[in-house]
Parts: sequence; C-alpha cells; structure tokens
Amino acid sequence: MKILFVVPQLDYADHISISYLSAVAKELGHETSFCNLNSKAYQNCPNTPDIFAYSTTIKHFEKICSFNKWMKQFNKNFISILGGSHATFAPETFKQSGMDYYCVGEGEGAFKDFLMDVDKKCCVSSSIPNLISKTSVNPVSVRPLIKDLDSLPFPDRDLTLANSYLKDIPKKTFYTSRGCPYSCSYCANNHYNKMHRGQKIVRRFSVDRIIDEIKYVKSKYRCEFIKFGDDVFALKVDDWFREFSLKYKEQVNLSFNCFLRIDSVNDDLLKLLSEAGCHSVHLSIDSTNDLIRDCVLTRKSKLDTEEMIDTLKLIYSYGIKTWVNYMLAAPLSTLSDDVSTIRVSKAGKVSYTHYSMTDPIKGTDLYEYCLTNGYIDKSYSGDMSNCTVRSVLKCFTNKEKDIRYNVYLLGALGVKLPYCFLRLFIFILNVVKPNRFFEWVHKKYYKYNIERIIYKLS
Repeated sequence: MKILFVVPQLDYADHISISYLSAVAKELGHETSFCNLNSKAYQNCPNTPDIFAYSTTIKHFEKICSFNKWMKQFNKNFISILGGSHATFAPETFKQSGMDYYCVGEGEGAFKDFLMDVDKKCCVSSSIPNLISKTSVNPVSVRPLIKDLDSLPFPDRDLTLANSYLKDIPKKTFYTSRGCPYSCSYCANNHYNKMHRGQKIVRRFSVDRIIDEIKYVKSKYRCEFIKFGDDVFALKVDDWFREFSLKYKEQVNLSFNCFLRIDSVNDDLLKLLSEAGCHSVHLSIDSTNDLIRDCVLTRKSKLDTEEMIDTLKLIYSYGIKTWVNYMLAAPLSTLSDDVSTIRVSKAGKVSYTHYSMTDPIKGTDLYEYCLTNGYIDKSYSGDMSNCTVRSVLKCFTNKEKDIRYNVYLLGALGVKLPYCFLRLFIFILNVVKPNRFFEWVHKKYYKYNIERIIYKLS
C-alpha cells in the first residue's frame, strides 16, 4: 500500500512521530511519502495514496480537515487516519473531522495493528486499543506504553529530512526519551500523564541507539548543531548520562542544546554537560511569584526564586548559555510579578529571556481552573494559538494586558540594558501602547538570539 503522511506545517524540527510510524509501515512492506501543506510538496507525492495519515496539533486541526475534505473530491477510496496531539487531547472532535479513524496517544502499536487489518482487505477491527472509528472508541489504557524503546524500528528520518528544507539547515533535532515525570498544570503532559496513570511514563532509548541515529543523520545531511527535544534531558547524573556524555563526545562531538529542570541542576550535572559539548540549555521559571508557580502552575519546585537566580549564575559559570521562559499573565499574577522577570533574568545572567502569554491548553488542570473561575468561556479553543498575543484571560484589564504584552515584546531586550536605564525602560513599558515597532524589535531580537546565541546557526 501507498501511505502519504501529511502535516500542516514544518518548523525547524521534523515530526519525529511520523518518522517512527513510517518505519513501522516500511517494516510491513508498505511505501511511504511525505507532504507538508505549507509547501508545494504534494504535487510530488503519489497520485493515489491508499492511506492519508495526518498528524496535527489542535491549532491546525481545521486546516487538515479542509485538506482531507478537498482530497475526497478527487478520490473517495482512500482511508484517512489522524493522530498527534489533537486526536489525543480532543477525541470528541472525531465526528466533525470527516476522518475514518483517530489514533490516540502513543501510536506505533495501534498504527501497526491498523495497517495489518487494512492490508488483509478486511474491516479494521473495532477493538484495536488507541483507535477511534465510526463504530467504536477504544480506551488508551488497554494498550500499555512501550517499555523498551529500543524495540521500535529505527526512525525513518529520511521521510521528512530528504523531502523538505530541513535537510539544509545546520540544526537537527533528536529525542533520547519519551515522557515527562512532571505534571505542571499548564502543560500537555498534565493531560497525557493522567491518561497513563500508574504506568512508567519516562522511558529512555539506549545511548548506543541514540548515537547511531545521530551518526546516520550526520552522514547524510547537514548537521552542525544538535537540539535534544526531550521534555527533560537529564534529571540527575546516573549511569545512562555518564555513558552518554562520554560516547557523545567521542563519536559525535557537536555542540548541543537541551531542556533541563532548574531545580535539578547542580555542579555534577553541569560538569558532564560541559564536557560533552553542551552549548545552551532551555529552562522554565514561569513566574517570579513562588506561590503562583507552585500552586497555580503546580511546578512544585524545590527552589524559590532567589535560589533559582543562584542556579542560573552557576550555569553561567560553566560557560553554558541559558534560555529562560516566563509565562506572563498567569491567573492571580500581578504586574509586579511579570515586570520583575527582567530583574530575575538580569541577576541570573540569563543569555536570552523568552516570554509566552498564559494560554490554557484544553484538557489540562489550568484550563479547568480558568474555566471554573470565569477567566475563559466553554468555547475557548485551548490550542495554544494565543500564547504570543495579548492575554485573553478575563481577569485582567486592558491596561494590564497592554503592559504585559510590552513585556512579552521587549522584556528580553530590557534584561540586557544597564541598570541605570531600567527605570526609564519600565516606564516606557507602562505608558506606551504595544505597536508595530515594538513587534518588529521583538522579531529581530528573537531571530538574532535563536541563530547566534542559543543555537549556533550562523
């Protein structure tokens, strides 16, 4: 069979999930191809795919559904299946989607069972776990998470890399694990972990498996900098991490970026990261208000804000650059909380301060909290489409929203100003309305930091 994998858009990291699904399909003898709807790639794809396999977030759900409906005008015989975060977090949208099937949660097992039934030219079983069809909704809890990740076929990285602009960019993204041990109220993992309660959420590939994948991609495509996209790359120095730091340096030896949990950072961890070639780390503080961070956002941090500043200074002392994210306009937060992010990043010698506007994701505890308190309506999409605009929460005045949006646009630049200019800078944030010039500055400064400071792309 011919299977066409379709995504609504590509950013700077290929969809690793469909690389694994493509590998599953190829093991069964099927032919796979790839289409990015934001490009002209579809005209180079098979004329008559047997299966359209879609992957999308909630944000791009309608775009995918429109494409599927449009394709049905030309070929009514193909089978459509949709997976990804939308199917997982909003399974109730199945009937309106026009899809034949939804794949919910971890997809390799369900996709394999689905393909085997289709290949037999018979009806797809109504009892396949993780699958939603027009006749059945099968629970995710029946199919356990994959315990041994090395049992998965080698990901088909060529599917997206060879068929997109990603082959030519210097940064490549890899994942050494699956799952996050934390369930912060605002994160998609909050919903995902509840789906799999009682199971081992965090699982790792072996070091050799990851090194082999990196070496394969490096041998075929431009690869000068590596990003590890794991929710948390390392929580402590353990046998796996010691092995990784040694083999990565010996066999790959490229600068890399990764995500860390700030209250897990210590000298031992930083020493190994530095020796392995870590160039920069992503960290989240989210709020400078300890109560909001731990009770509203439920990060349950072991550190207070001042201790986080000391940790940021420690990372700086190792020569590792820091990207620190704050969530502006969190429920119950004050303007003082959000403006003080500039002081905290400045004191912690942060390389780049990143901001996002609080945007409750559907299915999370924060979404329910905001809904219960009247900060959002029941019709609110919860698709993360509002994390880069003025706050949409009803608990703030327009003036408060404007100031916070100014912090979003210019806060990172303010961190780099001398202390003598900070008072004037904060005054400007308070009295000048957000405008196109501020947005232009934000865009340019963000691009500069991404390409030259956090990632070594130019």
